Amino acid sequence: MKCIGVVASFLFVSAFGVFAKAYYAGEVEMIQGSEFIAIVNVTRVEQTNTVGSVWSYRQRAHGTVETMIKGELPSEVTLHGEESFICAQVRFKPGRHLVFLRRDGKLLVGSNWHLSVRPITETKVEWYVPAERLQLSWQPLSEVLDRMAATAKK
Repeated sequence: MKCIGVVASFLFVSAFGVFAKAYYAGEVEMIQGSEFIAIVNVTRVEQTNTVGSVWSYRQRAHGTVETMIKGELPSEVTLHGEESFICAQVRFKPGRHLVFLRRDGKLLVGSNWHLSVRPITETKVEWYVPAERLQLSWQPLSEVLDRMAATAKK
């Protein structure tokens, strides 16, 4: 009888575990699906317990918008990450980032989990390899911005 209970529990968890996996958008979908795209210099990251409409967030990042690419944001922004969805989360770190954002209620949050925050070092950004769905590499920021502009026009 215990064996049947163990097997039934395994099947239940296996069946419903499929619904708890995160979906990661590719390059084109992330660009088109983001409400805001910007280069942001994250200056400070702190722990929080903030509740949005969809998720709760345990991280708050403060930053300065350097360049707006899509949408309109104020020059100073507060971004929320470390979602309560443990399968995929945005985690902010200080530094320059190319960010892809949406709103969760009144909160600004990543639009594509950890892929929403692409680090920038000097003149390069970690970005999608052409013709590869989710593979990333360090590429010239100017080239990535040109590709994004071409994608946005489509």
